[in-house]
Amino acid sequence: MTEQPNNATHSVGLADALFAPRGVALIGASDDETKPGARPLRFLAKHGFKGAVYPVNPNRPRIGGHDAYPDLAAVPGPVDLAYVLVGTNGVEAAIDACGAAGVPVAAVLADGYAEAGRAGTARQARLVERAQAAGVRLLGPNSIGLLVPATGLALSANAAVETDRLIPGRTALVTQSGSLLGTLLSRVQARRLGFSKIVAVGNEAVLSVGEIGEILAADPDTDTVLLFLESIRHGPALARFAAAAHKAGKPIIAYLLGRSDPGRAAALSHTGAIVGSDRSADAFFAAHGILRVDHLDALYEAVPLVAGRAPGAFTSGRGRAAAVVSTTGGGGAMAADRLGLAGVPVDGLTPPTITRLREAGVPVKEGRIIDVTLAGTRPEIMRAALDGALSESAIGLVLAVIGSSAQFYPELAAEAVAGYATSEKPVAAFIVPHAPETVARLAQAGIAAFTTPESCADAIAALRAWAPPRPAVIAEASAEAASILANTTADVLDPETAFALIAALGIAAAPSTVVRPPTEQSAPPPALGFDYPVTAKALGLAHKTEAGGVILDIADEAALAAALEAIDASCKSNDIPLDGILVQPMVAGRGEALLGFRREPGIGPVVVLGAGGVLAELYEDAAIRLAPVDETQARAMIDEVRGLAPLRGYRNLPRGDLDALAAATARFSQLAALPVAEAEINPLIVRETGVTAVDALVRRQPPEPGE
Repeated sequence: MTEQPNNATHSVGLADALFAPRGVALIGASDDETKPGARPLRFLAKHGFKGAVYPVNPNRPRIGGHDAYPDLAAVPGPVDLAYVLVGTNGVEAAIDACGAAGVPVAAVLADGYAEAGRAGTARQARLVERAQAAGVRLLGPNSIGLLVPATGLALSANAAVETDRLIPGRTALVTQSGSLLGTLLSRVQARRLGFSKIVAVGNEAVLSVGEIGEILAADPDTDTVLLFLESIRHGPALARFAAAAHKAGKPIIAYLLGRSDPGRAAALSHTGAIVGSDRSADAFFAAHGILRVDHLDALYEAVPLVAGRAPGAFTSGRGRAAAVVSTTGGGGAMAADRLGLAGVPVDGLTPPTITRLREAGVPVKEGRIIDVTLAGTRPEIMRAALDGALSESAIGLVLAVIGSSAQFYPELAAEAVAGYATSEKPVAAFIVPHAPETVARLAQAGIAAFTTPESCADAIAALRAWAPPRPAVIAEASAEAASILANTTADVLDPETAFALIAALGIAAAPSTVVRPPTEQSAPPPALGFDYPVTAKALGLAHKTEAGGVILDIADEAALAAALEAIDASCKSNDIPLDGILVQPMVAGRGEALLGFRREPGIGPVVVLGAGGVLAELYEDAAIRLAPVDETQARAMIDEVRGLAPLRGYRNLPRGDLDALAAATARFSQLAALPVAEAEINPLIVRETGVTAVDALVRRQPPEPGE
């Protein structure tokens, strides 16, 4: 009879294997207390994990007061979760052993994988293949581990877990950075709050943020999920998680590194220079109802502000502004200033409310900040002022700013605000001095207590912008458009093919013809088939104007011949190969727009609408959405772009055909259904009636390996 693995008859689901394992194996556990490999065993004992713990080390009979086992086959009980603590060179063998023993999930501490360049990427691919063959789900590699404070599951090598106590809470954290596990754990516990689950996903070779997030969306012990991200690696899984969390009423707050994006300089089109991965991430988060914050403190400080609330909590009524009720003029001014910079308007009280409060003995004045001065240190005065602000229909959120009294009289400062945790309109606090006791009291009461004006404004702006996930739009392009791409193998489409593709999407294009450079033709330019004046543009250049590759308002054939020679000479002087020259009739309109399309790694296709012309990327004035969009979403994009204000009739300027522009945007976004990596129309001429594309760039999506 064949011996069965010790875990074969004890199968568990992924959620239980990760967060409620019956048995944990520590492969490569160390008895050297100075090494990270000794920490998980010590932490599990320290924090009271009740499940079975099996150190695995062939060189030690006992480790940390536990019997040690030479290999997984010798472990006497079921193992649902293994933490692989051996060095990089021993990881693959450890995963093979997990598969043989029927261990469903293994976390891998070792680094030296995809984060370590080409060789590491190849090493990670081999590890994934071994894990798949073994039937083992990987957490990591490069994972510092996971925590479940309520059960003492402290399966981590992070030094912050040395803390005397892990405080249970109802907020989960998923982090791509192992060091941030300890940072956020320590900061949150300093407020006497805690986490339901903490997971460090490392390189996400198998288990992704999104897949773990879906488990947390269904977790009865979790109300809010925090994400610390270095990049978006698996967009579709993250989108599924966001949908599940929204359905369950669980807010997601994300902090993403990478606001700067030097890689944009290498983009082929204006679109690539405008978009960048960070602006695409903004579009991704907004589309899926995820709040994004820019300050690390705001990531955890904002939790009470959103917990139990739904998208639109700030603006669900008529309120669009915040009110600042302050006991300190300087602190209130700092908060109001930062809110304004973050795009959150700040309003004061209306005269009737001021009169009512004064009659009740509350010393309020007219002005943008509701300054109750030192009288506000009395809880009854602060509560009256907060109630007055909450009664204003134009106010959607009230911020209490508390000065030095918070440091020396925490019971009074917290008492005044703590009762507003369940207010229909959100109430938050900015604590100006260093007053950890007041901050902790408010946080425990369910009030978002901010310690800097920057994090305060950041979180409130994120709450104000929080909207439900946008309805998905089906990506479908015409058979004609698909056929055009199927019949070309060029990386960058020639102008004739690019314009044909644009037309197949339902977007009108200006007539055009391509002529060869003057040195390649022995006769005058051929008949054009359309009237003068015309424009001539060098082909093969993404940024034609800088190279002298565009000449406008060419009046006749003689002027065209001169223009062709001038473009040829300019390209030669700049050492730029000239593929040909595109000649088109001049197209007049009310204004110019830019339409762009791009596939962003990890995120997917995005569509861009901006003001067109040569200054498009200089101003970066554009609206960005995940593609495709419908015409309603496209109209919202038009309203966002400041440079398109003239087309909207700004100061009685003649309006352009915005319906046609919205339709063109929606049709262009259907490139998401085609193998296109990057595309752009710049400019798209917006006329009184209709739109016309006069320049088009399309780059195909490279085929997947093996296609």
